Amino acid sequence: MKSKKQNNIVAYTVLSIGIFLMLIPLAVTIISSFKTTKEITGNFFGLPEEWTLSNYERLFNDGIVHYFLNSAFLTVVSVGLIILVIPMAAFAIARHMDRKKVFAIMYTLLIIGMFVPFQVIMLPMAKLMSNLGMTNLVGLTILYLTYAIPQTLFLYVGYIKTIVPTEMDEAAAIDGAGRFMMYRKIIFPLMKPMHATVLIINALWVWNDFLMPLLVLNRDSSTWTMPLFQYNYQGQYFSDYGPSFASYVVGIIPILIVYLIFQKNIISGMTSGSVK
Repeated sequence: MKSKKQNNIVAYTVLSIGIFLMLIPLAVTIISSFKTTKEITGNFFGLPEEWTLSNYERLFNDGIVHYFLNSAFLTVVSVGLIILVIPMAAFAIARHMDRKKVFAIMYTLLIIGMFVPFQVIMLPMAKLMSNLGMTNLVGLTILYLTYAIPQTLFLYVGYIKTIVPTEMDEAAAIDGAGRFMMYRKIIFPLMKPMHATVLIINALWVWNDFLMPLLVLNRDSSTWTMPLFQYNYQGQYFSDYGPSFASYVVGIIPILIVYLIFQKNIISGMTSGSVK
């Protein structure tokens, strides 16, 4: 009993230290967004002598709303397509892979994509998108859907095989439900924890991704996402830290809200979907 208590103390101490270390950069970023560049360089960790919104005013004048909406469109549409399309494929594979080799082979070939480094495919991908004339937000949305297939399919197939019994299919068939109606009315709602997990994972990825937008969108500044805007903005005003910190805060807030809304379902979805 004493040993268990000591282990708990050590665990909570380590967790507390970890939380503290993670909160320091966040706190510094938020505080610095209300300071002038002179105050940031003179007293980086200190509070501002006078809290100012001038950094945010400058950002809005420089058009950050446009880039924010680009990122919002890209994230909402990409994640929506991921949750709409991939579970259907996962359901078909999960129900047939044990009886039909073609589904097992298909599943194996698709999840192999998890082990292919992005650096291997990024140059052929950029050239292909350029040749197809898809160096825009719609093209990047399709890329995100495609690149999300391996990991997301793996999670959904594991979740369906573990949590959703085949008896539900049989009961729905007896009641006269067709395959699609059974999926839409019964199977899809049962996957809510996994939907939340997939939403958080992919929303964080798409919203914060820098490399794919850099390869696909950097030619046209009107299609920049928030990370691209922040990168180019910081490069343009390298010595002016105030607006840069303000842009980081604007980029953090939306995805933090989404995470707080759905975080209760993440652990259950991940544990259920990754273990058969």
